[in-house]
Amino acid sequence: MFAFLPGLPGTDDLKTLVRRVDTARHNGVPDGCVLELDLLSMPPETIGFDPLAIVAGGGRPLVLRQAVAAIHRAAEDDRVAGLIARVQLPPTAPGPVQELRDAIAAFGAVKPTLAWAETYPGTLSYYLASAFREVWMQPSGTVGLVGFATNAMFLRDALDKAGIEAQFVARGEYKSAANLFTEDSYTDAQREADGRMIESLQSQVWQAIAESRNLTPEAVNALADTAPVLRDAAVTGGLVDRIGFRDEAYARIGELSGGPTEPGADADSHPDALPRLYLSRYARTTPKVPTPPIPGRKPKPTVAVVTLHGPIVSGRGGPQVLPLGNSSAGGDTIAAALREAAADDDVSAIVLRVDSPGGSVSGSETIWREVLRARERGKPVVASMGAVAASGGYYVSMAADEIVANAATITGSIGVITGKLVSRELKDKLGVGSDSLRTNPNADAWSSNAPFTDEQHAQIEAETDLIYTDFIERVAHGRKLAVERVDEVARGRVWTGADARDRGLVDELGGLRAAITRAKVLAGVDPDTKVRVLHYPGSSWLDMLRPKASSQPAAASLPQALGALLGQSVVGAVQGIEQSMTGTSALWTGTHRF
Repeated sequence: MFAFLPGLPGTDDLKTLVRRVDTARHNGVPDGCVLELDLLSMPPETIGFDPLAIVAGGGRPLVLRQAVAAIHRAAEDDRVAGLIARVQLPPTAPGPVQELRDAIAAFGAVKPTLAWAETYPGTLSYYLASAFREVWMQPSGTVGLVGFATNAMFLRDALDKAGIEAQFVARGEYKSAANLFTEDSYTDAQREADGRMIESLQSQVWQAIAESRNLTPEAVNALADTAPVLRDAAVTGGLVDRIGFRDEAYARIGELSGGPTEPGADADSHPDALPRLYLSRYARTTPKVPTPPIPGRKPKPTVAVVTLHGPIVSGRGGPQVLPLGNSSAGGDTIAAALREAAADDDVSAIVLRVDSPGGSVSGSETIWREVLRARERGKPVVASMGAVAASGGYYVSMAADEIVANAATITGSIGVITGKLVSRELKDKLGVGSDSLRTNPNADAWSSNAPFTDEQHAQIEAETDLIYTDFIERVAHGRKLAVERVDEVARGRVWTGADARDRGLVDELGGLRAAITRAKVLAGVDPDTKVRVLHYPGSSWLDMLRPKASSQPAAASLPQALGALLGQSVVGAVQGIEQSMTGTSALWTGTHRF
């Protein structure tokens, strides 16, 4: 018989020790772990430098591309046994939800997945949850599968009462951004475009839910007509598998993934419960810096991903610095990133990731030009559209070799708008005096103190015509379509990605992962080949604080840097490295807008 010896570890302690050693040997991933994902909000496309969030959250928050990549990697990782997520999304853009949903569905095809929520607050929240193998909900919850709607505000009458006159010029009857100021209700064109957009979204979402839940789209629609769906109806209708609480849901995913199966097993404290790991932690177990290439071995092909996020502005723009700040995509910054990627001989192809509602005409044109130049250098360029790639967001994409969009991406809006608000009458009512001096007739044309003169209005009309004509012709050239055909689907109208593909504005439906695959194919790389992915522009605090030494791409200056290193001093090499830093500056926007 064996006696217990004081001071020696017990069986449970030994198990724990062995697990810890094994986890440490595998880069922090416990064997047989269940990944956890908290979806009270969608992972963002990009994040700014927010030191408060970094301190509070233990690091930079997970962005969408990292979440999607981590889920796909986990599906092939033998150490990951399952995935559980709390899914309670607020209203959000459908395109990114589709990207995340596709990744979850792919994971669920090979491993157990479970979604739970106190309640499913909206259509897209449940749409995402339906991708999981099992869907759970607390007893007091409801399934907010209410469908889609658009709401627009119109200020024309309010502006009239206030004494403000809206003067706008638009090309394209569907170009509705100025309707906020110039109309008192939907125009026929805006009603048509918005109506078709929500019909397309509904069709996509109903079909996906029906396939995941073994229902028909008609059955899903009938349930939506009664939404929010209460718990009993949600279960009998096939939307929810089980009503239960968090602890029960966690016990169930443990059971499905190979954990303890006895009734009432506590997933949080049971000695044999499967270990858990947040997806954000799992995502960071991948080394951020690729290992140095082994001499004589051919390095991995490289794809550069240039991310354009936010309204497009002329100049450098900049990332969101604090939670209350605004991100913008500077034409200079994105153009420099494209030049950098094009000049790098190791880069086989470029993916331009676009999440932008548009903005400055001149800034958009600057980026468009660099897409063309990258292609002229022999680098295939694929545009990947995120939540929205409309107006200027479409302008920067149209010169790419191929365009990939989510089925629910908001895109198109090929048109131009410009104008101003005249507040002279309001100032008179308030007793605010104003006067002006000018050297030339048009020096104060954009002043809010007076309407455009007839001559000024004619000049603006002519300029708007020119910009719209350029836009149409460049779309036709980039998409290999007749100008007349482009004009039919342009006129400022927005489309979903699915409708845009049917009209020749998009080549393929999918997210960033699909775009990278297309980029590999265009570069002559096998689509299943693992590639190294470089992300531009830089977004670290060093990138923000240390401007580049010149506009010359760092890749192009490498020979000079090496020469300095070998023939002169180490200082030259350091200076070459510093040229890869990206700076930021104040924003500046042009008059005409996409």
